[in-house]
Amino acid sequence: MKMMNGVSRALLSAVVLAGAGVSTSAWATVLLDGSFENQAVLQNNPYTLQASGARWGSAWGGSDWGWSSWQYNFAGAWVGGAIARTEDFAAGWKWARSGDVFGIIKDRQSMTQTFTATEDAFGTLSWFDANRASWREHDWFGRPNDYSVTITDSLGNVQTIGSYTSVVAGGNSYSNPVADQWHTVFGKSTWFAKTGATFVLQAGMTYTISFNSLSPYNYDANGNITGVDDRSTFLDDIMLTTQPIPTPGAIALFALAGLAARRRR
Repeated sequence: MKMMNGVSRALLSAVVLAGAGVSTSAWATVLLDGSFENQAVLQNNPYTLQASGARWGSAWGGSDWGWSSWQYNFAGAWVGGAIARTEDFAAGWKWARSGDVFGIIKDRQSMTQTFTATEDAFGTLSWFDANRASWREHDWFGRPNDYSVTITDSLGNVQTIGSYTSVVAGGNSYSNPVADQWHTVFGKSTWFAKTGATFVLQAGMTYTISFNSLSPYNYDANGNITGVDDRSTFLDDIMLTTQPIPTPGAIALFALAGLAARRRR
């Protein structure tokens, strides 16, 4: 609680100082490969534009069908989860929001990236999410999926950035394409903007950001877990923005300015 009170006071100071003209400028730090393009190159899996104009094909999995475009992460800035390309079939008829590749967390997977803070700062994470649409008559493919986002420091302290649910743009019914537009340009191209709660970064500390799929477990008649429900969340354009924490000297400067203003009044 003391930490949160301190965070609240510092945030308030940052806002007041900014209004007083004291520099507390935010700067955006794009996490390495926030749109997953380099992840695909490192895995030797860039997309291939087919003669038909489709962006799916044999380049990623040896087949034009099935889940050929889904590749689990084993190289690059991101660890865990998977990546997929813009396409009209295997990844659920979804187009990447930026570039040609996006990230995936499925079932109970986590996808993480580790970095070191260069200064004491407040951090805000932003990204876009979407969901896998139904596959033909199998509407259950695109059911909403819950996921959480956390940041853990090298001492094991966890800050929760938030809990979210990814959904299919335009609905998810294969049998009613007029009302549910997941197969249209709108459905393929629409992503949903998300922003997490502000968290604290300490200079020199190493942190791991984690996107955690929370698909529900399946149970048998006796209440035993039989597996995890087949659900997924798509992620793209992940960005970290930081706001330097005002120094004690800056806060003291503002306090003196406020005192002088009160005396003038």
